[in-house]
Amino acid sequence: NQSIDYGNKEVLDSLIKSTPHSKDTLFLGFTIGMNKSDFKSHIQKLRKENKTFDYSNSNRISTFAGKFDLGSGYTFKTSISTEVDGKTITGNGQYFLEPVYNKNGGLMKLNIVPIEKWNGDYGFDKPNWLEDKIAENSERLKDKDLKQALIDNEFIDKYDFVRRKGNLIIYETTLTINYIDLKTLLLEFLIKETEKEIIKEDNEDIKF
Repeated sequence: NQSIDYGNKEVLDSLIKSTPHSKDTLFLGFTIGMNKSDFKSHIQKLRKENKTFDYSNSNRISTFAGKFDLGSGYTFKTSISTEVDGKTITGNGQYFLEPVYNKNGGLMKLNIVPIEKWNGDYGFDKPNWLEDKIAENSERLKDKDLKQALIDNEFIDKYDFVRRKGNLIIYETTLTINYIDLKTLLLEFLIKETEKEIIKEDNEDIKF
């Protein structure tokens, strides 16, 4: 197994050139490269299919980690169900969508802030509908070097949920599940390596 040095700028540069943007669908069928109006029309299309989306100018959530203001955006609301010990349990899910666009206005990343409330008390064994559905539709990230690069660049902790679907990388942070285009992720690594070099050079100018 050849290892890939995701900390090497030349390596990253050639990978970026050879990696096409993802054509895979994200949560709810959004796709990488959509612009803001594509995103809105996709939501209208989903609404016609009787999916519930609320738009709000200010979305605040309270979690165990504190209160967060998510700004304006759409929240997808749905009833959810899963099997636990052969029994079907139900609940309600709210998924705040945070699209991230690149400078050309194309969707490069979709962050989802899930809040799931299940009927019943599950303590720490609470089911995770979004995570389970993603796991069914993706595979474990097998590229150990890429996973290590995600850890080194502080995108994830070593135990975090990280999956791959075509050229999409899906990873979880404390509050969000993030879909990112692989090409974009490699660009972010490149930017971080460049920043490290600049900091190193600036430090070398400091006299002691």
